[in-house]
Amino acid sequence: MQPGISESERLFEQAPRPALRPFVQRFLVVEFPSGTSDLHLPATGSVAAVSFRGRCRLNGEQWVPQAAFTGLWGNLRAHEHCDSHAVLLAMFTSAGAAAFVREPLEAFWNATESLAVALGEGGEVDRLQDDLRAADNHASRVKRFEEFLLSRLRGNGPDPLVEAATVWLQRLEGPARIDALTQHIGLSQSALERRFRRVVGVSPKRYASLVRLERAVALRRDGYASAELAYAAGYYDQSHYIHEFRRAAGCAPEVFFRTGSRR
Repeated sequence: MQPGISESERLFEQAPRPALRPFVQRFLVVEFPSGTSDLHLPATGSVAAVSFRGRCRLNGEQWVPQAAFTGLWGNLRAHEHCDSHAVLLAMFTSAGAAAFVREPLEAFWNATESLAVALGEGGEVDRLQDDLRAADNHASRVKRFEEFLLSRLRGNGPDPLVEAATVWLQRLEGPARIDALTQHIGLSQSALERRFRRVVGVSPKRYASLVRLERAVALRRDGYASAELAYAAGYYDQSHYIHEFRRAAGCAPEVFFRTGSRR
């Protein structure tokens, strides 16, 4: 079962076609029973989402656009899925969304916006929504979304230096040292940070903290205890892990997981 998907929710997952694999990790279709709520911890990739049935409320306040783009967030998000909500998600690689979005990705930090606004167009997004609603099955929906993205692809691949930096940070086993990263990439710290914010949406240092948090959540699902988990995820110590988790989720990790909250 996928993280954040309950037994009462139906999931369809598909890998992207080869031309999109440098940009998109996977496509997901999630169908929620009416009245379902869930929580999302910060992650390392942006998401494009098109609802083809029902609707979703964010943090108990605003209705999410039917076609939406979500950048990186630094804190917990609460989703309330209404009217038997069903949504198709394009889960971008860390450096992949910049190939489609008009503005620098840092403009979408802690934000969920209309997909039409993010891409700088409206009519084609409306047609995409209509096509997804009318499709006979989820595979057809994913195919239509792939065609939509391919027609808006700018460039042959993600920024190679930023992509290399994200891979280096993802593979790092201990705490991140940005000076070591700049030596590895061959850019000054200021140049790398500007480029990283434009393509990924945050600084390399903030991105490293998101990588650690994702890794910690995965290890927690694998049964690691907090003390060993902290070191395995790349934190200096357990207190550092608890501090960063509390900053993101608003509570200590054991409280978050004990109360049944899920990613």
